[in-house]
Amino acid sequence: MKTVLTLLGTRPEIIKLSPLIPLIREQYRHILVHSGQHYSFEMDELFFTELGLPQPDHTLAVGSATHGEQTARMLARLEPILFAEQPDLVLVQGDTNTTLAGALCAAKLGIPVVHLEAGGRSFNRDMPEELNRIVVDHISALLLAADEIANRNLRNEGLPAERIRVIGSSDIDAVYRNRERAAASDILTRLELATPYLVVTLHRSENTTAEQLPGMLRALGAIATTRPLVFPLHPRTAAAMRQQGLDMPAAIRVCEPLGYLDTLKLVGNAEALLTDSGGLQEEAGALGVPTLILRKETEWRYLVEAGMHVLVGNTETSIRDGAQQWLQPAALERLRAAQAPIWAGASERALAAMQELIG
Repeated sequence: MKTVLTLLGTRPEIIKLSPLIPLIREQYRHILVHSGQHYSFEMDELFFTELGLPQPDHTLAVGSATHGEQTARMLARLEPILFAEQPDLVLVQGDTNTTLAGALCAAKLGIPVVHLEAGGRSFNRDMPEELNRIVVDHISALLLAADEIANRNLRNEGLPAERIRVIGSSDIDAVYRNRERAAASDILTRLELATPYLVVTLHRSENTTAEQLPGMLRALGAIATTRPLVFPLHPRTAAAMRQQGLDMPAAIRVCEPLGYLDTLKLVGNAEALLTDSGGLQEEAGALGVPTLILRKETEWRYLVEAGMHVLVGNTETSIRDGAQQWLQPAALERLRAAQAPIWAGASERALAAMQELIG
């Protein structure tokens, strides 16, 4: 039996790989490796439990560090595992340092790399994630693109069509697979929430700098005076606030980071989502929730082009203006009525493409 090794290390990777991993395990010997990029495995264990995933076979426990040091730790700790397990291919997802390290380590050893969510581009090379995804795409043997926009990005960079498969997004599969279970969550009761309310998430490195974060918090605080705004606070954002001596605006309702099912329930019942998260953009799209993207660009352009989501930027002025324009009842109804080409079954198509590659 041939062997597939999957490397993951962040919560978005766990979510997006969760529909595919059980399919792989039915067909191949499967080795699961957790890098520990942002959290220890113990911090992620709730996600493994909620999503029905097996325990990792190996944990690298690299922890947080600078980009270079973190990636180097992963390379050094993953290489002996690849030598020992001898996988026929290595599967990575997305654009994290885990993705980069897994692809680079495997490619240097001559092991074919499969990149799930290939071709996403923000066209902003100041983002570390953009550099990661470009490098990974160019050293991967199989590029699993979510949509035709991603396919065009890959072809425009000279990557051959025979290495690309347009399969949709496994994040949509994860939402559809878990939304009935999420409906049973009591998160609204625990947070004492009644509709309508807004949800905000904020964690990207470019948004947690001293130049951006204070103004963004002021804008969000102003929005929170108009209706309840719930903010599951990411550890990176909390650390940045401490370092910068910032207080959370009093009107914002802060809670701890949530598990996947609680997040689906919270976002799914919100009047709108304000976020800089790539994964939540897609999840909100699958749930039909209007989304204001707190960035200047997005990899998920099809949701913006379809009119479901809007880019409002990441400055105090742009967020205030965007909220004024798009959180009005008529505007929200227009966003809710928009239709995007959201399709399920990406995980099955991914497995079929992997079978073509290794049999």
